[in-house]
Amino acid sequence: MPMTVKFDVITPVLTPEQVQHMQQRVLDRQLRQQRFGDERRVQLLDVAWNLWRETGSQGFNMRQLAQRAGYTAGALYAYFPGRDAILSALQLRVIHELGEQVKAQKAPRAERGARARADGTPVPGHELVARQLFIDRSLAWWGSLAGDTQRLQLVLHGGHGNLPEVPPNERPASVLLAQLADALQPCLEALQATGLSPETALQLHGEVLAYGLGLLVLQGPKRAGSQAAMEARFMLSIQRWLDLTLAGARIASGAEVTEQGDLFTA
Repeated sequence: MPMTVKFDVITPVLTPEQVQHMQQRVLDRQLRQQRFGDERRVQLLDVAWNLWRETGSQGFNMRQLAQRAGYTAGALYAYFPGRDAILSALQLRVIHELGEQVKAQKAPRAERGARARADGTPVPGHELVARQLFIDRSLAWWGSLAGDTQRLQLVLHGGHGNLPEVPPNERPASVLLAQLADALQPCLEALQATGLSPETALQLHGEVLAYGLGLLVLQGPKRAGSQAAMEARFMLSIQRWLDLTLAGARIASGAEVTEQGDLFTA
């Protein structure tokens, strides 16, 4: 006669509370491991940033990074799949820092007074403040890159950890522009505060961004006075574009541009 075994006698049946407790323990362990991995990645990025500043693109490799960080070369791949992934993470960090620098630019209350446009019509105080704020914020990100060659090279290098199908050094410029435009949203907000439509403001924001990056590429190796001259050229171009765009918007609407909600009263 075959012997039967009751498995619930051998393996206790867990209560719903016990199952929930075990699941919570597993989740807590996974969260601890994730936090540990995130901390390690931040530490590695700090080391990678210092290495990049010293060596630039030519001397930046996984072997050098492993030596600096105290890892074996193979251990690095537990945190980043490769060199391009690290450069992508560093690039995004720099872009985020640019966004924070731009956000720190506030509208000066002393600029609230009205003045005259080129055609003699008065400029509303709100439009004047928003216009100047856009210029200040644009100069903030541009000057940060112009004054730091390694930061500029990193932004323009374009690591491809998040775009594995794109070979290194062939990253579409549109991807970089989209990331920068997203980080520099405060510039766009200032443009919209002048009364421009969202579509017109977005187009002008993208054009200024592309033009500013182009000037930085043309600047090349630093020469005495070159950065100041380029910055003056950049600012003058922004002012002219703003005047033309705002004038075009007024003509298209057949009236003065309607002012948007005040971003600067807080």
